[in-house]
Amino acid sequence: MDEDRFPHMLRRTARTLLIAALVLSIGLHWVVLQSAAWAGMIVAYSIQEGSLLTGMSQTFDNEHPCPLCRAIKDGKQSEKKDTKQADQKKKIDFTLLAASSIRLSPPAPRLTRVRNDVDESGSQFSHRPPSPPPRRGEA
Repeated sequence: MDEDRFPHMLRRTARTLLIAALVLSIGLHWVVLQSAAWAGMIVAYSIQEGSLLTGMSQTFDNEHPCPLCRAIKDGKQSEKKDTKQADQKKKIDFTLLAASSIRLSPPAPRLTRVRNDVDESGSQFSHRPPSPPPRRGEA
């Protein structure tokens, strides 16, 4: 194998895997499968009934689903159940995390402020501020 082709093939494979992962993550695979099922149903019902219009009406009336349509419906429903179960598990995990982070220690004592600015006679500010130090040469 040529050394120049290997990085190109690696990039191409990585790009293909990335696109496949994105297609699956957004549910595009169900659209592709449903489109294939409808195309097959239109052909089969048109041949069976002898009319394209009748084949199309039977395809989209929801009264004549094919086995692939049933499988797609079941797959979508099981995917939704899995998503709901995962959401519930996340909710339970979050609740447990929140509960475990709550402190179970008693509350801190409440401090009360004591007023020292009123003396026994009821006058405020009984303590005079200190007088400034004498200046040089005045003492």
